[in-house]
Amino acid sequence: MILLVDIGNTRIKWAHLDGGELGEQAALAHAAWTPEAFIAAVLAGGGRPDRVLAGNVGGNGIGERLSSAVAQAWSMDTEFVQAGAWAGGVTSGYADPAQLGVDRWLAIIGAHALEPGASCIVDVGTAMTIDGVTADGRHLGGVIVPGPYLMVNSLHQNTSDLAQRYRQGQVVDTLFADNTRGAIEQGAMHALAALIERSADIMERMIGQPPALLLTGGGCEPLAGLLSRPRRIVADLVLRGLAVLAQESGLPR
Repeated sequence: MILLVDIGNTRIKWAHLDGGELGEQAALAHAAWTPEAFIAAVLAGGGRPDRVLAGNVGGNGIGERLSSAVAQAWSMDTEFVQAGAWAGGVTSGYADPAQLGVDRWLAIIGAHALEPGASCIVDVGTAMTIDGVTADGRHLGGVIVPGPYLMVNSLHQNTSDLAQRYRQGQVVDTLFADNTRGAIEQGAMHALAALIERSADIMERMIGQPPALLLTGGGCEPLAGLLSRPRRIVADLVLRGLAVLAQESGLPR
C-alpha cells in the first residue's frame, strides 16, 4: 500500500493506492499545519504504508512538515515527485521540464492514463492552469492565470471604491450583474470559463479533433456549469498521476 499526497497552495489531498486500486480522495485546508496535525489528519487512518509519495507546490515549509510527520510516525522517507522530461507515457512540452509545476505534470499524466484520446486539463485552485496533451502523450504546453478567489481578491486589495461597494449584493449565474459584488464575482467566473472554452477551441484546431475536457481542483465545480462544451470533473486527477508513477517504479504497490 502507498500513501499518495498532493500538497497544493491551499489544500492537501490524499488517498491510498492498494493493490492497484486508488482509494477515495480526502482533502483539507493545510494553513499552519504542524507535523502533529499531519499525523492526526492524514497519517492516522489506513495503517502503515510501504511508501509515501507526494507532489508539493505549497512550499518548502509544508513539505518539510510532511516529511517530519512521516519520519516520526513510520521512520521512513517521503518521496517527493518532480516534473521531468518524460513519465507515465507523457513527454513534457516545456523547454526546461523542471520549470513545469509538479501538480500540472501529475494532472497531465493522470489525464493521459484516464482518457484514450487527447485531453484539455483544467485545474482550478488558487491559480487556474490549463494544459493540453495529445493522444500519443505529447504535452502541448499550457497557461496559468489567477483562480476565482485571486481574481476577486485582487480587486478588493487594489480598488478601494469597489471593495467598499462589494459588501452587499447577490451573485447569480448570468454574466451581467445588477450589483457590484455580482459584477466582480460573475465577471471573474465568466472570464475563466471563456478562457477554458477558447483553450479547448484552439487545441481542437491544433489536433483536428475535440479534446476531452477534464476539470479538477477545489474550484472547478462552479466553473463547470458555465461551460458549453462537454466536460468531466475528476476530483483526484493529480493523485491519479501519482498513482501512475507509483506503479511505474516497480516498488511495492
